[in-house]
This record gives sequence, C-alpha cells and structure tokens, in this order.
Amino acid sequence: MAETYTLSAEPRTIIGKKVKRLRRADRVPAIIYGLGEALPISCPRRALEAVLQKAGSTHLVRVVVNGQTYETLVREVQRDVIRRDILHVDFLRVDLTKKLRTEVAIVLTRVPKLAADLMLAQPVISVEVECLPTNIPDRIEVDASRLTALGAKLTVADLPVLEGVQYLADPHEVIARVESLTSVAAEETAEEGAAAAEPEVIERGKKQEEEF
Repeated sequence: MAETYTLSAEPRTIIGKKVKRLRRADRVPAIIYGLGEALPISCPRRALEAVLQKAGSTHLVRVVVNGQTYETLVREVQRDVIRRDILHVDFLRVDLTKKLRTEVAIVLTRVPKLAADLMLAQPVISVEVECLPTNIPDRIEVDASRLTALGAKLTVADLPVLEGVQYLADPHEVIARVESLTSVAAEETAEEGAAAAEPEVIERGKKQEEEF
C-alpha cells in the first residue's frame, strides 16, 4: 500500500484576486474537487510544501478540514514563473474502493555503458495505469541492462507485472531504444533546416493575404 500523507486545511471564503491576502498571511489557496461539490480551502505554506515534495502525484494526501477527512491526490500545482512560489493547488477527492487512471513515471535501471557512436533514447517517460488509489506505484522501474546493441529496445510489454496495476498503453509502444548518434544528428539537422525555412513560407503567405 502506498504511503499516505496528512495535511490540515481550513475552509476558504476568499476567492478571486483577494486570495493575495492569504498568500501574504503565508497560506496557499487550494481546492478539493470530485465526488461532490468543490470545496475551496487554504493550507499553511510550509506544511503544504513538505507534503507536495513527498507525495508528488502518486501518493494519497489526507486533507483534514474542520475535522472532516478527504482522501485526495494532487492533480495540479500552480507556481510563480520566476520565484516558483506555490500559488494554488488542486486536490482530486478519490474513493479508495474504486479504481482510477493516472500517469506514473518510468525509470530505467541498470543502464549499460554504450559504445561511443550509440546513445540510449527514452521517448516514453511515463505510462498510464489503472488501479485503486492505494495501489498507485511511486514509480515503475524497468531493467535496461540488455540494451547494448543498435536497435535494442524496451516496450510497455517489458514493464514489470505489479499486483493490482494494469497498464493501459499499447504493449508494443517503445519505452527506450538504442540509437546511432550519427542518425540522430542527421535528423536534428534536417529538422533545424525545415524550421529555419518555415518563417519564410509564413511571411510569403502573409504578404499574399495583404495583397488581397
């Protein structure tokens, strides 16, 4: 069972631009939604930051408001672009007896050392799973030790079997593969060339429109 974290909060009546008052008081506006009416709340900044750092989006957060407990998952965290301060948090209320769908990070382990002309690419860094809220994996580790030759790959079908967890992605979808550095460089050069030419096409179209 995944670890659960507890966070105390208070009901919030301040909304809109007035929430700046809360932030000046070192509290963060948030909302609990799902399974009924949405509940605006505010949380102490430091306690919230500590919980978010540990819980991420895969661990349950037990939000306690006026003695009532809400089992939730963190669904969105809005931060200041420059200072990275937390501006707002969305908590999704969940039913512990019902399965849900969520994204879980994929982590490659035992990554081999490759020849100088090869590289290991990981086009897929997460996978959608279906399971009970208490069974959400913190992350999914997959052994990459056999990826030593050009063309070697791992697919969703190679992910480990986890009790109570179902992968929803195509089993043939490639998670990681060994590629040639030469071919990758050639592709990037071609893409850069196409991107450089694109503004000229747009500009010509714009001039034609202005003429008409």
